[in-house]
This record gives sequence, C-alpha cells and structure tokens, in this order.
Amino acid sequence: MNNLLSWESFLALILGSLFGAVFGSIPGLTATLALSLFVPLALFLDPSLVLPAVIGISTAAIFAGDIGSITVKIPGTAASAAYSDEINRMGKGSIAYAMGVATLPSAVGAMVGVVILMIGAGLLAQFAKQFSSFEYFWLAVLGLVAGIFATQGKLIKGALSLGIGVLISTVGLDPTLGYARFSFGSPNMLAGINYVVALIGLFGISELLEQAYKGVLKTEAVVSTDDMRAQRRKVQHDYWVRPSLLMLRERGAMMRASLVGTGVGFLPGAGSDLAAWLSSSLERMRTRKAQMTSAEVTRQEETVVLAGTASNNAAVAGAWIPAMALGIPGDTLTAIVLGVFLIAGITPGPQLFTENRGLVNQIYLAFAVASVVIMPIMGLLAAYGAGYITRIPFRLLMGFILGLTVIGAYAINNNPFDIWVMLALGAFGFVLKRGGFPLAQVVLGMVLGPLLEQNFMVSVIKVHWNFASFFERPVALILMLATLLIIVFGSRMNHLYQKSIQAPAAGTDVPTGSV
Repeated sequence: MNNLLSWESFLALILGSLFGAVFGSIPGLTATLALSLFVPLALFLDPSLVLPAVIGISTAAIFAGDIGSITVKIPGTAASAAYSDEINRMGKGSIAYAMGVATLPSAVGAMVGVVILMIGAGLLAQFAKQFSSFEYFWLAVLGLVAGIFATQGKLIKGALSLGIGVLISTVGLDPTLGYARFSFGSPNMLAGINYVVALIGLFGISELLEQAYKGVLKTEAVVSTDDMRAQRRKVQHDYWVRPSLLMLRERGAMMRASLVGTGVGFLPGAGSDLAAWLSSSLERMRTRKAQMTSAEVTRQEETVVLAGTASNNAAVAGAWIPAMALGIPGDTLTAIVLGVFLIAGITPGPQLFTENRGLVNQIYLAFAVASVVIMPIMGLLAAYGAGYITRIPFRLLMGFILGLTVIGAYAINNNPFDIWVMLALGAFGFVLKRGGFPLAQVVLGMVLGPLLEQNFMVSVIKVHWNFASFFERPVALILMLATLLIIVFGSRMNHLYQKSIQAPAAGTDVPTGSV
C-alpha cells in the first residue's frame, strides 16, 4: 500500500485514465461500463495498482464526455448534455479553446472536490445521512425547475421537453407497484428506455438527420493549408492561455460550480449529471439580461460551459465522500468503486480514516495527479486530434458517426432492440429540433424523472399521504425555498427578456435562440 504512487502505480493511473477517456468520449461506452469491465481484472492485480487505475478511469471518463460534444456534437455523458449546445458553438470558433474550457476548469473543480474531501469527509457524510426521500424529492424538483428557466425565451417549450423526458422515464416496470407501463406488450420495454440510448439517439441520430436535411453531407470539408507550426502554436495558445484568462475572469462562477458539484456529488444517488445541470442552469439565469449583445451572449456561453465542466468533475470527488467515510455510494461509479475496495481487501467506513490514514492520503494524491497533470495533457492531445477529425470529409465522418452510434447503443445491454429505440428517438429528436424544442431538457427529464417519482412514492407511503410532511424537515424546506426563488427570479428575467424582444433597443443585437 505504501507504493500506491510508485512508477508501476503511476503507469496504472495513466493507463486507467486513457481507458476511461476512450469510454467517456464514445457515446454509449460510459464511465460505468469502463469500471465494470475493469472489475474482473482487479481480481488479479495488487491493490496498489487497482486504486490508481480506478481513480484514473473515474476522473477521465467524466471529463472526456465533452470530447464528443465538441467534435461530433454527441455528448458522451448526460452531464455533458447540460451544456452541449454552448460548447459545440465554442468548438466552431476554436476546437482547442473549447477543449481547454472543458478540461482546465474540470481540473480545478476536481481539486476543489478533493480538498473538501480531505478537510470535511466525515462532517459532510454525516450531513448527507440527513437526506431522506423528502429532501431528494425537493432536490429533483429544484433540478427540473432550474432546467425550465435555463431555456431563455422558451419556457413553454422547455417545460414540454422536460415533460417528455419525464414521460419517457416512466416506460417499464413501476418501481413501487411493479406493473408494466407503456411497454405495449414487449418484454424489451419492461426494463425501460436507457437514458444513454436516448442520449445517443436524441443528439447523434437527430444531428445526422439535421445535416442531411440541410444538405451538408454533399459538401467536403475544407482542408486547412496553414503552416503546421503556426497551427500548433495557435492550438497551444487557445488551449492554455485563453481558458486560463477565462478562469481568472470567471473565478467566482468556477468556485460556485465546484462547491455545488461537490455538494451534489456527496449526496447518495445524485451524481455528476445533476451537478452539471444545476450549475449550468444557475449560471444561465445569473448572467441573463433583458438585452444582450453578441459579445455578452458569447461571454454567457463561456461561463455556462466553465461552470458545467467544473461542477461535474467536482461531483466525482464529492461522491467519494460518503463512499469512503460511510461505505455508502454517492453514484453508480462509486458503487462499483466500493466493490473494488472490497476486492482489494479495503473496508470503507470511519475506520478507514484511522487504520489506513496513509492509504487515504495516497488516494487524495492520486486524485490530484489525475486531475492536475494527466487530465490537462489528455485534453491537449484531444485538441490536436480533433483538428484532424474536422478535416475529414463530412460524408465519411457522418458514416463513421452512424456506425459508432449503432455500436454504442448495442454495447449498453447487448440488445439489438436498443438500436431501434435509438433510431426512433433520433427521428423524434429531429422533429423536436426543427420545432425549436431544446433536446437537452428531454435528457434532464429522463435523468431526474426516476429520482422524482421514487422519492415521492416512498415519502407519501411513509407518511400515509400526509403532504404536510414535505414541508416539515429543515433541509427540505430550504430546498423548497430555493426552488421558489428560482421561479421568482427566473420569471422576472424571462419577463424582461420578452420585453426586450418586443421592443429591442436601437443598435442592440438581441439573440433569437436559446442560450
């Protein structure tokens, strides 16, 4: 154990990070799948190799979800879908800049999560234990409301998209009563619609249909003839310098998002998805003005991406707080991590901090190295590689993407039925996109729908349908008040936005789309 960061373990950390990055960047090959595939291998490895590999997979897979959004417009994870539109528009200006904003704030967010993990793991884990079904219900409501008001000027369409997502999440067996819902007699529908399959269809297939509809597939990509040295210098400047200046300018937003991500991460069952949605939605609302110039819209989009990337990686470290201190997984990733702990002969819980303090410190160090050293280097390599991807003719690239989406959808459950679901949702997503409905909110509804339903049913069963109990617990009351504040503040900002659309000031560029 004392050699956790020996050269062998450092190599395991690097290889684990590469493995996680590959799975995170390819839609359908999730971080959870990457860790699941690693578990059998962990049986034959020394614990000093297992733990750094697990940390590398966990940190890299979440960050790499943005690579798909930037290069092929398909988010690799549900967390990346929270700000996929903004980061995709940034990538059109400079792929290296978009990759830098996706990576460097992620490293900062992860480090904030590690610092909080080091300082207050026990205290925060005890606080997380106070969360009952009532608090989780209000947390889901808070996320849904924030998602609605994140759609500037499209509140009704945003709410409908969320409703569609929640409705899709109800397909399958009822978690409380156990009867089939919307299965249409098909055994394949009893397990429900996997949100990763929906993610691939809604963003991947719909984008292919959109490009075909616009006739882009008939054109060839323009091959850059710039001097390669100058191109490399520009990539390095856009990747390191510009994102660093953005982080200095928006350091308040980055710290807020990191704290929100860590806080959401240590709540069992919440995870990086909800953290990214909350942080990006709150920054959209905070930076919104009645009238915004093009420069202000660009600045808002940069802040939204920065907040989302910092938050989802902070949540990864935050999820380790209840896992290490109490043996309670913060999300599906840490549920697998706990299994790996047991395989390695490590018992999580309070005794871990007293009997294996050296091991705990080495885990912190492995997190720091993965976040501060490995993640930025991998992001830079991805920025270079993405530049070559954009030179591939669209007809070839779209064919490759279609094949990738089919493989990704099939790999989730090894079920061909998921491919048909993906194609159907892709066609549905294309229709929604042409109608101006935000697709990201559909995914948010699918993620939060089960959390909302299950905790509502558990709560009402516990108190025999006494709805007053939803307002009696202090933390639940705080979350409810936060939801009301978002409604009031968001309604006010939307009213000002609508007025600016009806009577725009002379000489002011007012955005017409959702930002």
